[in-house]
Amino acid sequence: MRGVGDEVADEPVRELLARGGLDEINALMSTLIRVRQPVPAELPNELEAYLGRTLALPDWADPAKIERGQVLFEEWWPQITLCLFCGSLPASYAAANGVAVLDRTAELERRTTRKRRITETGLFLVDACYVGGLGEDGAGLRTIQKVRLMHAAVRQLIKSRAQQDPRVWNFDTHGEPINQEDLAGTRLVFAAAVVEFLPRLGFRMSPDDVDAYLHLWNVIGHLMGVDDELLVHDRDDAFALADAIRVRQYSRSDPGIRMTKALLEFLYEITPGRLDHAFYPALIRHLITDEVADMLCVPSSSLVDDLGRLTRLVDWLLVHVFRRPDRVPRVARKISRQVLRQMLREQHRGERPPFAIPDQLAKKWNLGV
Repeated sequence: MRGVGDEVADEPVRELLARGGLDEINALMSTLIRVRQPVPAELPNELEAYLGRTLALPDWADPAKIERGQVLFEEWWPQITLCLFCGSLPASYAAANGVAVLDRTAELERRTTRKRRITETGLFLVDACYVGGLGEDGAGLRTIQKVRLMHAAVRQLIKSRAQQDPRVWNFDTHGEPINQEDLAGTRLVFAAAVVEFLPRLGFRMSPDDVDAYLHLWNVIGHLMGVDDELLVHDRDDAFALADAIRVRQYSRSDPGIRMTKALLEFLYEITPGRLDHAFYPALIRHLITDEVADMLCVPSSSLVDDLGRLTRLVDWLLVHVFRRPDRVPRVARKISRQVLRQMLREQHRGERPPFAIPDQLAKKWNLGV
């Protein structure tokens, strides 16, 4: 899996790169926001063919399951957002070979780039996971096409630069940049927000909800270029593949540590004064385990020190922060709203970005800036 990229997206980018057309890719793809927008007349034939080939959902996609998974995302967005930023992203940084490509391209430790990259990740998830996001009028399909093309561009750029300087990328160690294992692993950690991390906070989804959410991410994974052989059919299947990738990949790495540090700084910045800084490290440790958190040098937390192991995080929040059991979801809601408002601020600053929170969700989630 580590030696295979995504030939469907790689081929057109490779051809354009050979003609010096990478800037053209970025400029043209930034105009493709909605599925029904006309394709620019000046679009190179290679990209026009790619856009047509990758627009449709797979034949095996179940519209009812997709919608159920998206409804779940909308209804549980505070808890899911919290789990994504404090569980899924740190877990993805623990994959030492996979995170190496982010270290080469994202430079998250730089403040301006860090904000944009993290908020773009969140907005990508919103585009794909809101109800209707993968339909004809949704932004999800175009967004996925663009991200898939961006991955292909990164692969080709790294290869091109590595030919000039072999120190740029160690193919023997890391494999193909953004390869099939990396793509499958990323899909799994984002699905894990519902399948694995929500239960660790005491929230239980029905088997049908879990099945629908996994199906939604199977569809997203297919559209992102993940081979159908790496699809997961149920919760046990998802855990088995995730465990196999963890065994192969999880280890301490400088890129993973840098990415985690940048993520924590981002979270501290968007919630100033709202929560003690011990909260985020404690929650990350609770969601991804102390063992994985130690690989990422997640700071020790006074909450962990007080409780030994943070198996009663929700109880601690009830007793020490909110006092009432019926207000538990408000913890996640406050933090998630700050994260999503930051996304809105980013998308309203300067030129229109490639992603945008749909108006109906901004209203439903009370995200006025």
